[in-house]
Amino acid sequence: MQVKTQEWNSPSLGKKVKVQVYGTGGTPILFFNTQCDKTGEDEEFLHSIEFQIENGLNLVYTLQKPDYKSVFDKSLDSKKRLINYLHIESFVVDELVPKIQKESSNDFLIISGVGNGAYLAMNMMLKHPRKFNKCLTLCGNYDMRPDFDGAQLEDFYYNNPVEYLPNLTDDYYLNELRQRDIRILSHSNAESLDQSELLSGYFDIKDIAHQLEIWGDDTPLELSTFKRMFANHIP
Repeated sequence: MQVKTQEWNSPSLGKKVKVQVYGTGGTPILFFNTQCDKTGEDEEFLHSIEFQIENGLNLVYTLQKPDYKSVFDKSLDSKKRLINYLHIESFVVDELVPKIQKESSNDFLIISGVGNGAYLAMNMMLKHPRKFNKCLTLCGNYDMRPDFDGAQLEDFYYNNPVEYLPNLTDDYYLNELRQRDIRILSHSNAESLDQSELLSGYFDIKDIAHQLEIWGDDTPLELSTFKRMFANHIP
């Protein structure tokens, strides 16, 4: 696959950022893997849609820096981790997404993630629905409070999907979300399965169309299955 590295000094972050771009054209995808700055892991995962990438059907962006591993590093202070997340979200929404839109001839943008990356993708789409047209998440954790040691910060509530989504009443956001293509994928043996089902239930209550797909015991809970899940839902 053709891969290029883009690096620049980010005005919003005040430091250098690094993005890997796979392909030359097509429908753009912003993809978050379970870990950041693991170029080899990103490339291995994206081999699942190698045909689309090599034939100009999809253009995939992966974020290498800033490092989103820190958001999930339990050795760090919860408040610091939340601040790190908010900085990353601001960079993605205010700087990276406009850059992707400028570089792509296709104005349809997919945001996707697996594992921890699924949380990033889903939370950003829920908070900024006009920035994304489709959200595809795989085996994600959507209740982050246990991972944040039960943090009671107000800003944390507004970044925990299973807490703020049930209380969302703003018609602007609800109507925008109802126009998005939302797909939640999980596995019957995934530890986070209940969170996928819970999130789906809240979408039902809010009358937000979406797809919940749970893969069964006939498929192993491993990378090869995640790659098949992803490829099945990428045009």
